[in-house]
Amino acid sequence: MESSATVSALGAIAQALGHDESRRAFVDQLGQVVTALGAIPDSPPVDFTVSDRNRLREIVDAVVVTVERRIDDETDNDSVKQHLASTIYEIRRRMEVIEGWFTHAFPGL
Repeated sequence: MESSATVSALGAIAQALGHDESRRAFVDQLGQVVTALGAIPDSPPVDFTVSDRNRLREIVDAVVVTVERRIDDETDNDSVKQHLASTIYEIRRRMEVIEGWFTHAFPGL
């Protein structure tokens, strides 16, 4: 089954994340991911499918791995690393909210 437009757009951002080595571009793309994840629970369930939940999990896991690699590669100063680490927490928190939203939107899941 094909992913929703939102999930497809998130997947594209996640794939591009890390390909640009500049801190500013990386942080901007990461912000787009966080914003898009935060908007999902405000969306109508009809915009999504049950399979989108699994795809979102994959995307979130890939983004977290990319951010962890960025933190580990010593490219950024400590304050940027701290910001990136807190962004991982925020991404995971938003995914938990999305999980609850899917459970409510798709009973019996």
